[in-house]
Amino acid sequence: MRNALLIISLALIVVLGFSFGCGATCDRIEKDRNKFLERVASNEDTHMEVTIPFVTADKLISRQVSKMKPMDIDVPGMGNLGSYFGKLSIKPRGVKLRAARENHVGLRLKFDVRESGKKVFTMSVDTEIKPKIDLEKGVVAIGFGPKDLKSVKPKMSKGAKKDLGGLIYKKIPRAARMFVSRKIVDQAAGSIVSFLVSSFYKTFKDKLLPKMGDLSRIELQLPDVPVRKLTIRSFGKAGGALRFLIVTDLPVRKGIVSDDEDPTVLPDGLIAVRTSGSTLAQMANWAMAKGLVPDRYDKKGKPRKDGELRPGLDWIPGKRPMKIYIWDLDKPCMRVDMGANAKVLVKGDKVEIKATDAKVENVDASAFTKAGVWFYALWKDAIKMSKKASSEMKFKVAGQKMVSKVVMAELDDDELTVGLSLVAEK
Repeated sequence: MRNALLIISLALIVVLGFSFGCGATCDRIEKDRNKFLERVASNEDTHMEVTIPFVTADKLISRQVSKMKPMDIDVPGMGNLGSYFGKLSIKPRGVKLRAARENHVGLRLKFDVRESGKKVFTMSVDTEIKPKIDLEKGVVAIGFGPKDLKSVKPKMSKGAKKDLGGLIYKKIPRAARMFVSRKIVDQAAGSIVSFLVSSFYKTFKDKLLPKMGDLSRIELQLPDVPVRKLTIRSFGKAGGALRFLIVTDLPVRKGIVSDDEDPTVLPDGLIAVRTSGSTLAQMANWAMAKGLVPDRYDKKGKPRKDGELRPGLDWIPGKRPMKIYIWDLDKPCMRVDMGANAKVLVKGDKVEIKATDAKVENVDASAFTKAGVWFYALWKDAIKMSKKASSEMKFKVAGQKMVSKVVMAELDDDELTVGLSLVAEK
């Protein structure tokens, strides 16, 4: 009823031909609009945080790496014992991300050592790499090459020598065991393990590691916003995760606080995207300035290239934090400030933010038109870009394109958290 009365009142004002006295000049209104548009970034807050659980990345990478065929191993110095067991081979098993120092990513490469196609023991190689960041293109690439492993020695699973020695000894005919002691067999098994440790890089650098590096490469397309700074961090709590802290060139009032002691980890391995309400508003302003969403409307709330009304968005913590400022630079000039509360919903795989309890908070003009009527359409159009920029992220794993789908979203304490799952792009 209250909204209906407001709309009727606004309509009457229009019909009466703006009979109220004008307290604002067009020059002042235009300067006010320009001042809003010319704001610049004023802090180093994190504007957006993307957290990828290790388990999610590991599954994507290992799925590709596990498809690799085994590579045969020629072990020298086995003598007559070599005839008692089949061909040894090494089979890539997967890659696991691990915590590392800032702007680095830890990787653990895992392999199965097989005899006649059957796993005997496992081995792993730990390394640390620095992702390649291209802020201009908005791409972060995480991958390794053989050169990253030069100074790293593989680690064998517990009991590797014993397991291999037992396998060899079992294959020696009973009649021959009286001439070949278990000690000699265990020494031979130890030689094989030592060979793998000492010559891993030399043996596998040309055929195994390049292919494995290609298959474990992850590329992340950053959200479509002007990124000024990107910091990569990782932590081992709650299963571990990789975190991207993004600072934009937007005039954000307040960002978010990233806490490694209490990281944002969502259930079911979902990727978490956190952003502040202020960042959402400024992303929408940026989208309008770039022509990605309408930036002018007529007095009926319809997007028009020559529309009289020019909107701007803001987010100020407190009562009705969602703010929409409306400028009309045509006589009679005006500025209208509106505020609303916010409600976030997930419909299908889309995030929807609805305005509730909308209210005109200030008017700098003699009168204004049906701003209350078209407020909802304007916010809906503006938030579409915010949703796209903050949640629709693209990945590549071993060249396979992946797209994110929204699974959950919640708005709390002036921050939006979106949970994403990844699916292969069709």
